[in-house]
Amino acid sequence: MSLGSFEVRGNIIHPLLAVGFINFILTVVVLILSTTIFARPSGVEMDFPSFKDQISASGHGVLITVTSENVIYINGRVVTLNELRRYLAKGEFRRDALMIKADPRASMGRVADILNLCRGISGASVNVSTIL
Repeated sequence: MSLGSFEVRGNIIHPLLAVGFINFILTVVVLILSTTIFARPSGVEMDFPSFKDQISASGHGVLITVTSENVIYINGRVVTLNELRRYLAKGEFRRDALMIKADPRASMGRVADILNLCRGISGASVNVSTIL
């Protein structure tokens, strides 16, 4: 067959040209719909933990800060490791509201000691973050 037989004669389009055009349009529509309807957003959904610092009847939240000089603060007050041990032994705070904030330049050994102390004495769940 030559292309001459597929030419438009008057206002009539050859049936094979019409079928080919319809197939092309349907293919494009299916491709567009399948990529928009069934596509999932890229990336990974992440749930970040949040520190619960509201006051409750069972006590208050405790913020332990470790500076780059390895100085320990409890709610803004300078303490030693022994004072921290005594404070945690009293248990005058909420068990789910214990937060350790450490400077990135702080000694990891000091932060690990405090973390072990918090978990060992109080049995509380401890949140750890860095100070930016």
